[in-house]
Amino acid sequence: MNCVPEQQPKASSGLNLRQHYEAQSLGALTALWRHRQMIGGLIIAAMSVAVAACFVLRDRYTAEAMIQVDLARPAALQAGQAGQAGQAAQAAAALDASAIVESEARVIKSRSVARRVVDDLHLQDDPAYARSPGLLSRLLGGLFEGHGTAPLADAAAIEAERIAGQLSRGLTVSNDTRAYLITVAYTAQNPDRAAQFANAFVEAYQRNRLEMAVSEAERASAWLESRIHATGEELQQAEAAIETYRREAHFVESGSGGNLPQQELRDVQVQLVAAGQTRLAAEARLTRAKEIFASGGVPSAQDLTGAPVIQRMLESVETAKRELAGLSTTGPRHPRFLQAQAALADTEQRLHQEIDRTIGNLQSEVRSAAADEASLAARVDTLKSAVINAMGREAKLRSLQANAAAIRDRLKLLNDSHAQALALAGMTSSTAQVVMRARPVPTPSGPNRPLILGLTLIGSAVAGAGLSLLIERRDTGYRSGGEMAEETGARCLSMIPAITTASDAAAVRMFDEAVRLVAAALGWPHGPIAPQVLLVTSCVPQEGKSLLCMALAKLLAGRGTRTLVIDTAGPRLGAPDAPSLETVLAGDHQDFLDGLCDRPVVLLRTATGPDGGDRLLSESFEAFLALARDSFDVVLIEAPPAMLVVDVAPLARLSDAVVLAVRWGRTPRRTVMATLQRLQDLSIRIRGLVLTQVDLDQHRYERFADQCAHYAAYRPFFETCAASVRDASRLRGRGAGAPPPAIEGSEEWPAIGGPAEARSTGFVMTQARAPDAGAA
Repeated sequence: MNCVPEQQPKASSGLNLRQHYEAQSLGALTALWRHRQMIGGLIIAAMSVAVAACFVLRDRYTAEAMIQVDLARPAALQAGQAGQAGQAAQAAAALDASAIVESEARVIKSRSVARRVVDDLHLQDDPAYARSPGLLSRLLGGLFEGHGTAPLADAAAIEAERIAGQLSRGLTVSNDTRAYLITVAYTAQNPDRAAQFANAFVEAYQRNRLEMAVSEAERASAWLESRIHATGEELQQAEAAIETYRREAHFVESGSGGNLPQQELRDVQVQLVAAGQTRLAAEARLTRAKEIFASGGVPSAQDLTGAPVIQRMLESVETAKRELAGLSTTGPRHPRFLQAQAALADTEQRLHQEIDRTIGNLQSEVRSAAADEASLAARVDTLKSAVINAMGREAKLRSLQANAAAIRDRLKLLNDSHAQALALAGMTSSTAQVVMRARPVPTPSGPNRPLILGLTLIGSAVAGAGLSLLIERRDTGYRSGGEMAEETGARCLSMIPAITTASDAAAVRMFDEAVRLVAAALGWPHGPIAPQVLLVTSCVPQEGKSLLCMALAKLLAGRGTRTLVIDTAGPRLGAPDAPSLETVLAGDHQDFLDGLCDRPVVLLRTATGPDGGDRLLSESFEAFLALARDSFDVVLIEAPPAMLVVDVAPLARLSDAVVLAVRWGRTPRRTVMATLQRLQDLSIRIRGLVLTQVDLDQHRYERFADQCAHYAAYRPFFETCAASVRDASRLRGRGAGAPPPAIEGSEEWPAIGGPAEARSTGFVMTQARAPDAGAA
């Protein structure tokens, strides 16, 4: 049987990078060639429309005028910038000239200039621009009737705005960033009209600029006058405030040397420094005198004013001491010794008194110097406070004076600006000069018909190519057996060309060869692996499996192989008295099979359609299939689509091989892969895939070198073979009208491939049901 638990391996092969990109490029070119008729039709349609448009479009003429912007002339002052009028020239020099020219060009293109042109040329009365009121306009006019003149004025303004918009569509304004030139071009269907409109736009722009400049200058002059008056009053108030402050603060301004308190402070500070030095000198003399007296010496005359007296007294003491020493031999009680001793004591006493008096004088000098220093320090502090107060009053006075000076400068600037504004108000020419006026040009400037045709050709070709590639991306079906085998891992048994009742003998011969290839791949009739029970299924309906089963049955019958075809895909059209599969399973199987012993091909079809596999899982069906193996050489079972019905599972377990039919170029690849995955999950091994309904006319332009590509390339070979078979049949006396064997349980139907197919095979199938829509 056909049940295998192991997983089917999938073949994997890859291309290198270069081959991949070559295949991609070749595939894109092939797709374009395959849809060449659609691309050609699109190009023809687009070119037809373009040619018609070129005939319909009227010639258009363009007239050009040229304006030069004079940036050296002063610009009008803005009222809000009057305070910066003195810097206007520098700002104009620093401003980008290209930006100024671009601004002027945008002014020319403005709707205001267009409305001025409409008024100047009275285009409201021009029949070419005035339109008759429509139904809606008449209705609106009736609604506004009797409500004053405002609606009429609004209607006139709306009409003027409409004409201005229509007029602006023909205007083209361009400027060169490297020059101060502006080109004003107008395109119309009449050369004189184009020149008239171009010159009208230039004149309207000049008048608009002149009026705006004069108006701005007048507004600036009025504003400056008011500001001059207010600034003059402000200056008077500032000067009065200065005088009032001087009187209230009793502040007297001095020269550059500073005020009186500051000079007095500097003098007292000098005296304070001198007093400090005197104090320090007195303290130093006192300290040195004490140290010298303590050591028994006599200070110098510079340190001590009484030093000579003390020196003489010291000498007297020394003399008394020598006399006392000389009288020491007389004894201590000697009157002269006592007298000398008393004289020494008196001299020493007077010496000490003189020293004490001298030190007291030095201390008095120190105290006097310290008192003078303290007095001067207090005077310095007082003068500092006075100087600080004077500096505050002076700073406030200077602030008032600076404010008055600023007001005075502003007043001068306003006077200068007012004079400039008066000059601008009297200006009679614009800042832009007309370099060249527009003149009628007899040569049309458009439409550019060669360009239109060229762009249409390129655009339609690109659109057709893009549409072809999009359609190709939507086409996800398989177009070659090798491609399908490479991606699925299952071999492709054959590629079956598509045939119809109108196909010629060569097409039928190719179809027969493809069916014979399927039989050879399966091993029929005498191969060692030839299946006796073959299950044919598909992914989805209309895949051509019915045609494949009928063609195989016809081929086997022509070889003398008795074939039973069991159709379990659903109810079909057939003979009303033909037995169905349900009837056979309910009756005697052997009697039914014995009655068909003389039939080469027998077709059994179901009458109720798929029922979840319950009927196919019954013992009756298994017993019938076992008897059919003994009665027929080959049993072909057409199963329902594997992705929709699970009946394929029980049927596959009773079959020897499974073949999956895939429609060429239509069945999505993901659907095929999903079907194979489902069969693998159900432990069903497929013998191979069959690519059905191959369109040879399209397939010959593919990049594949497969079976059907060679069929299409060598079609004359099959035409010769078909002619040879036809001639041989005539010689044998068997024409196309010879009665073929019929399928049991069916009514007569034309041969699958028509009379030509019957002639090529010598066998005619009878139709038990209508084939799938995809098969026909």
